[in-house]
Amino acid sequence: MKTFTKGFIIALLLGLGFSANAQKHVHGEGELLIAQQGNVLQMQFIIPAADALGFEHQAASSTDKNAIDVLAQQLKNSSHAIDIKGQCILQSTENSLAHSHDEHADLHSHDHHNVEATYNFNCKTPVRGFTVTLFKLMPSLNALNVQWISNTGQGSTEVTRNNPVISWQS
Repeated sequence: MKTFTKGFIIALLLGLGFSANAQKHVHGEGELLIAQQGNVLQMQFIIPAADALGFEHQAASSTDKNAIDVLAQQLKNSSHAIDIKGQCILQSTENSLAHSHDEHADLHSHDHHNVEATYNFNCKTPVRGFTVTLFKLMPSLNALNVQWISNTGQGSTEVTRNNPVISWQS
């Protein structure tokens, strides 16, 4: 499922040229990539570690390691990231913090690091939009650049702490 998930999102978004804006690193701003095909809805959040964790350096202290563990647990629950309008069941989730601390320390060996969280849903009704709840979890995150491919088309927008709602019509 992991390979399918990443392949599905990457293939769809690369095919439409969305990758050019993805993976930029601006503190306070993140990315949200959405792919919907039939009943399958996949979302990938890409957030600067400084906004997600409060730091980007190698986690050496117990406080830093605890922050990683807490956020990894919180990101397993999709309600900490999104509130979907529609009847969807979370099928799987993964995040880049779900590694051992030794592996995670290697990820912090460069200047900038992003935290990624991917959610896969099976939706019984068409998804017409949702509210981003991730802003409540990450106080320094101010905006997400959103790009999507849905059953009804494609588009992009920006959501902010003050306007966290994304919607599209079917």
